[in-house]
Amino acid sequence: MLVSSVWRERSRWWFSAGLLAGGLTSSVVAVALGLLVRPVLRPVPASVLVAAVAVLVGLNELGVLRLRLPQNGRQVPESIGDDGPRYGALHFGFEMGTGVRTYMTTGLPHVLVLAVALCATWPQGLAAGLAFGTGRAAMVLARHAHRDDGHWDAQLAAYDRTLRLLLTFACCCVLAAVLLAATRTG
Repeated sequence: MLVSSVWRERSRWWFSAGLLAGGLTSSVVAVALGLLVRPVLRPVPASVLVAAVAVLVGLNELGVLRLRLPQNGRQVPESIGDDGPRYGALHFGFEMGTGVRTYMTTGLPHVLVLAVALCATWPQGLAAGLAFGTGRAAMVLARHAHRDDGHWDAQLAAYDRTLRLLLTFACCCVLAAVLLAATRTG
């Protein structure tokens, strides 16, 4: 789970702040890089590309396809805990919040970052980054709030498929709104 030295008392709030900052940073980078591509890739073709990737990732989430999506499958180093309860937790949260230096158990963030890069406005991109960081923080804080007897993990495993369906549906709804807005501007 988390290194205990960055997960005590107020440290979890520093960790959560790092998750939010990491999500925001990723969205800023995605929108900025996307601005380089947008003059060449018009909104409608960009939306079609995002929708096609969303379908593939959605099928992967539902277990219909098996895709190996890009990720940097390394844990954030435990040495971050040596940075102290505040900075260490903030640093650890930031690295997890970017989604770049951790394992990803779902492909939905790949769709999100592609949509942000190719279709989102700055406000939409920032909202997406905050939503990603908030989602990561909510999951970790919910786990922390439960008793430590494996109950939460067992419940998560029992409802994994249902959660994947709900999250895929929610992602598709948000994506549809972003893509509709993008195609109207093009």
